[in-house]
Amino acid sequence: MHPINSLKKMIEDKKVWGQHEKEVAKLPRDYQIVYKEVEKYLFNFAAGSGTDTIEGIYGLLEFLKEGAEAGIPVLEYVGEDVGEFAESYRASLKTKSWVDDPKKKAEKNVAKKLAELEKEK
Repeated sequence: MHPINSLKKMIEDKKVWGQHEKEVAKLPRDYQIVYKEVEKYLFNFAAGSGTDTIEGIYGLLEFLKEGAEAGIPVLEYVGEDVGEFAESYRASLKTKSWVDDPKKKAEKNVAKKLAELEKEK
């Protein structure tokens, strides 16, 4: 991508994120608190720049807006265990995560060593 086009995209992405943050600010305060915690959680596990996580964060806002508009208390909507909700939501996004690499490595190592063990029999 040409440097000027990269700069234009970065500026446009920043505008979109700014609009997104304005929408978050419109949520009821309890929903904002849950949103911010889940957002932090998602970014903590994002791989690389986290850009593939951004779409999921936009989706999170839409999901929470539905609960707020329906008048459902936030912890009734997402559950009392916000950490579990955040993890389930992260897993549902199927985005890249730095956590995935060690998991895949462990699975691969175990499979390899079990295969070697089988050959010894």
